[in-house]
Amino acid sequence: MTGPLHRPALPGPRRRRALLVGGVVLAVAVAVAGTLVFVAGRATRDVSPPDTAAPALARYGPLEALLTRRGDAVVDHDRKAFMATVDPRASRFRRAQSRMFADLSRVRFASWDYAMSVAGRRPPADASRYDGDVWAPRDLTLGYRLAGFDARPTNLRQYPTFVQRQGHWYLASLSDYASRGLVSASDLWDYGPVSVVRRSDVLVLGPPSQHATMVGVAADVQTAVPQVTSVWGSDWPQRAVVLLPRTMREMALIDQDHEDLRDIAALTSAEIDDTAGNPAPVGDRITVNPRNWPKLSPLGQQVVLRHELTHVASESVTGSRMPTWLVEGLAEYVGFKFADVAVPAAASELQRAVRNGYLPSRLPPDAGFRGSAKQLAVNYEAAWLACRMIAERFGQTKLVRFYRAVGTSTMRPRAAVREALAGVLHLRLARLIALWRASMRLELA
Repeated sequence: MTGPLHRPALPGPRRRRALLVGGVVLAVAVAVAGTLVFVAGRATRDVSPPDTAAPALARYGPLEALLTRRGDAVVDHDRKAFMATVDPRASRFRRAQSRMFADLSRVRFASWDYAMSVAGRRPPADASRYDGDVWAPRDLTLGYRLAGFDARPTNLRQYPTFVQRQGHWYLASLSDYASRGLVSASDLWDYGPVSVVRRSDVLVLGPPSQHATMVGVAADVQTAVPQVTSVWGSDWPQRAVVLLPRTMREMALIDQDHEDLRDIAALTSAEIDDTAGNPAPVGDRITVNPRNWPKLSPLGQQVVLRHELTHVASESVTGSRMPTWLVEGLAEYVGFKFADVAVPAAASELQRAVRNGYLPSRLPPDAGFRGSAKQLAVNYEAAWLACRMIAERFGQTKLVRFYRAVGTSTMRPRAAVREALAGVLHLRLARLIALWRASMRLELA
């Protein structure tokens, strides 16, 4: 390993990434939510809209049938049926759709459904280039489940244009609104052939040219899953989906990330519905940066994967009230627990600060984990040492109990921490901070 591993978070509710800066790995998640009226697809054909939407269904019925046929064709790998849903006059779009369908041919889907609002439409972006009746729904999402791995469908926002020709509706475009910033979400198969490495508890998707790397990642994840379970417990899926794009640009497009990804080693994301205070994660994905992953040593790759798998395992109790220092500190604790790395090596930035007279008097604030934070590495190392101190002084089981107590609390973040400290560790916040500072002096001064 070329240096200590850290993980910064971007502003926003729930995207986690692993960054690599000059040999130092840094890491971090996003929430997506939507309410739609009916779903077209094999798994959910019996979903009906409310009666108030009945008038609109006269027009939407044929589109619902079209989307159902399209979803069934993907699940069945029926190219002819799939292409029959695409506008026969949109030659460029047809070619792209044909390539996309071929590129996902090795991927097994449990379902591929569309959900579309029956109310509202967008003004046609370029109606003049269509010589038929044009319709662009205001809300449409694609939801798919990877067979054996997704319990519920992930939701990808789409911005389609449909056209009617001789009484039949077709999908004519997914990019008419891109110039307005409405870009349809994409996935790995939108950019080239997808190869599959499948094990009992891990699915790795990537280009055929990266097969050897995919096999290595799958092996590391298989090793990491029981390690994470040994700390967190068995109440998580204990499996993972890892994506390996061909290029960094593809990585940005797939994750719809607007940040500079040149220093990112990996990124983990999930859709989160946290409206009721209890997170319900869907579609956890770990995306590996093909440019930077080889820069990590095998040990560094293993630490990153354990860290990200810890986020996957703990996601269901990691609500919006959870302070970031605890979220990232626990993941760092698990990441390093099974690595033979000395504390000064893993916390070199914090050690430098301590030796220069700096000793934090409070736990790192959420803002300290944003990419623009001046002491980003120091904050991650400090969060790790806080969780490590709790585990060593009170036991690993109580660290996890403390995390769960904070995550499931209905109180404000600071009050949730205080309540969990008193209930699980029998500590006041001031005492926790004093113990944490003492551990930094002991191990880093």
